[in-house]
Order: sequence, then structure tokens, then C-alpha cells
Amino acid sequence: MKTPLRKLRVLILMTVIFVATGVTTSSSPAPQNLPDPACVSTCAGLLYQCLFNHEKNNDQACISVYHHCLAHCGKH
Repeated sequence: MKTPLRKLRVLILMTVIFVATGVTTSSSPAPQNLPDPACVSTCAGLLYQCLFNHEKNNDQACISVYHHCLAHCGKH
């Protein structure tokens, strides 16, 4: 029973991230230095992998990993 709930939670989180990204980018001017889309995609992959494989069920740790990864995307 945990696996379907976990997958549903990840699906909802992914949907929220994609919708929030679309809303914020359409309502505000484009930032000057956008991160590399390939880097952002890699960070998203790390997030989803962490959410699916994290044994302690600590989503905050996974989101922290994602934010740390995104911070490095803007530095290259």
C-alpha cells in the first residue's frame, strides 16, 4: 500500500513543480541568466530518484538535495 501512495505523492509533487514553473515564468519577465536546461533536468532526476528510493520517507531531505543541485546549475 505504501508504494502506490508514494508514487501518487511523487506524481502530485511533479505536477505542482511543472505548473508552478509555468505560472511563474509566464507572469514575470525572463531572468537574465537561466540555468542550463540539461542541468535542471539532471537535478529533477536526482529528486525523483531520491523520492522513490529514500527509505526514511523524508521528502524534505530530497528537496534539499534538489535545491542544492539547482544552486550549482546557475554557477556554470
